[in-house]
Amino acid sequence: MTEGQGERREKVVILGGGMAGLSAAWRLSEPGWQDRYESITVYQRGWRLGGKGASSRGPHGRIEEHGLHVWLGCYDNAFTVLRECYGEIDRTTTDPACPVRDWTDALTPADTIGLTEQWGDDWLVWLGRFTENDELPGEPDLTGREMTVPGFLHRAIRMLLDFADSIRDEGPVGLVLSTASEAKDRTDWGQVLRAGLTGALLALFEPQAAADSPTELLNTVLENLRETLDYDHRADHRRAWLLMSMVTATIRGMFVDKVATDPRGFRSLNDEDFTHWILRHGAHPDVLGFPLLHGLYDFVFGHVEGDHERPQMGAGTAVFLIGLALFQYRGSIFWKMTAGMGDVIIAPMYQALRRRGVRFEFFHRVDGLHLDERRQAVDAITVGRQVRLADERTQYEPLVTVGNLPVFPNGPDVRQLAEPDRARITDWHLLETHWGHETDVESRRLRRGTDFDRVVVATSIGMLPYIAGELLDDQQAWRDMTSHVRTVATQSFQLWLRADERTLGWDEPGVTTAGYIPPFETWASMGQTLWAEQWPAEDQPRSVAYFCGTLAAELPPQRYDPDYLPRHRARVLADAVRHLDHNIATYLPGAVTDRGFDWRLLCGVNGATGPAALATQHVSVNVDPSDRYVQSVPGSDRYRLRTDESGYDNVVLCGDWTDCGWNAGCIEAAVISGLQAANALRGRGRFHRIRGWHLP
Repeated sequence: MTEGQGERREKVVILGGGMAGLSAAWRLSEPGWQDRYESITVYQRGWRLGGKGASSRGPHGRIEEHGLHVWLGCYDNAFTVLRECYGEIDRTTTDPACPVRDWTDALTPADTIGLTEQWGDDWLVWLGRFTENDELPGEPDLTGREMTVPGFLHRAIRMLLDFADSIRDEGPVGLVLSTASEAKDRTDWGQVLRAGLTGALLALFEPQAAADSPTELLNTVLENLRETLDYDHRADHRRAWLLMSMVTATIRGMFVDKVATDPRGFRSLNDEDFTHWILRHGAHPDVLGFPLLHGLYDFVFGHVEGDHERPQMGAGTAVFLIGLALFQYRGSIFWKMTAGMGDVIIAPMYQALRRRGVRFEFFHRVDGLHLDERRQAVDAITVGRQVRLADERTQYEPLVTVGNLPVFPNGPDVRQLAEPDRARITDWHLLETHWGHETDVESRRLRRGTDFDRVVVATSIGMLPYIAGELLDDQQAWRDMTSHVRTVATQSFQLWLRADERTLGWDEPGVTTAGYIPPFETWASMGQTLWAEQWPAEDQPRSVAYFCGTLAAELPPQRYDPDYLPRHRARVLADAVRHLDHNIATYLPGAVTDRGFDWRLLCGVNGATGPAALATQHVSVNVDPSDRYVQSVPGSDRYRLRTDESGYDNVVLCGDWTDCGWNAGCIEAAVISGLQAANALRGRGRFHRIRGWHLP
């Protein structure tokens, strides 16, 4: 039924309360929504929202994240929704005691990125500072469509020229790619680099470069520059040359493969891995060890089955994301949350949606989608009801306050649960997995025409083989999507440290780094969140560190295996202890003694050491099907379904696994997909009020 047709008001159910599902609810519940819909109901297992963006509060109000969450300054749609949300709840008026009243209180600019590289027997940290600009993400007049293929080419060339200038000039211009600690000589290396770079760029456009060996001239120019530089003895020279090799190969590849004139745009490259593609277009084999390349794959968890020897990412997606991240950021390249993502993103959205009249059914795990006899629509949905409420006439209220900030706790508020359920369940976190059937109080069967009319499938793609078996059996497109769009398990841990970072040997607070030793190849300094926690004075942390990476874990079993999660958790703990004992000195040399990591530095350990001490911190083992990260492996784009391509009359899809334009695992893709799902339900065009089309 398209907008304005018919008189009967429909019931919409949204299966999953992650960012995609919440964004769909946001667009569907705009003013006047009750003229069209009788109800909008979000079904969510467990007691909190957010999906892979969830966070909660543990002991001393500490922030416990699903993983490391950082927003890019080019997330036009995500920032737009967030700004609308904060404007609507108007905490300055409705909750003036809340310390996060506006979106500018919720996120703070972060302009420095760190990349690590091995140099002989040592590891060096390479800091890249991106100049902030006067723009703000999510401004009403932005279209998000500024990034075009010609625009990418122009800005990539400009970035290389700015880079050469940044080495020569006293003040940095754009991205600074050298380290101050390395020896300098009196040679004007900026001039040398600019001259060599100019020659390399001219080589891209020489008619001779279109001959039988299209990269020969370019390689000759770059090799001459390499011989001029002190490539083998100076890390900054090596980085500079590898950056030029990688970027000029990217520019050349876009010309040779005619990306600017191909109607598919960047996605015309997505059948080939990015690394293979740039090597084919003349990048030197040494780029395989380039930290910027490693950091790119780490950013999207681009390791098949968690194997770091198998990096995979579609070339078009890689070029597209590089362009957006580097050339279309507003204000700052990164924006970090000032508290937990559940605190400053998910909780405000929940509050606004509740005020609009959206209903939330917590403690309802989706178990199955069932087709009608003609196999044209979903006729029933089986859900496991995990607990009963003490007062069945009310809705569960998931938020508590910590320091006047509404947040999600790390367990349900048992006071709202029926008395028998308070003692019956011994492990509350089992409620946030698909394995908790044994604890259910009942199995409910929602029926079309009675409980729902339209269905928004907002679960992770990892859940579809477990809950949508009938649809996979019925349609080849669903089978192709779930077999080709890969997912990977992830792992993370957080440390609360008694000493500040400078005392421990790190002079750049607030940095996020990537490209380090797996399996915890990414580290982030997240001290900007400590203000929101409530530690006792005698055990007060002065810094907090987040570590994350991919996890090599087989797909979970269909039925509950009591050994599956404990086995992987034990492995993550062991790997994390090993990482702290042997690898953390690159960042925090003052945190390590001759015997390994100094466990006395941790807050809240009560004298424990090793795995027992780490277990007192926060460790996240993301192996549940819904927790697995969605990858962008080569060849998978063609198998992604759009939000309106479910093949069933009353079903739309939503999640960062759909063909939404971004096609990468991130908040922006989830938000875009949620908005597109709402557009599909309302009978609107796919791009209605979407910033940035990014689709052919």
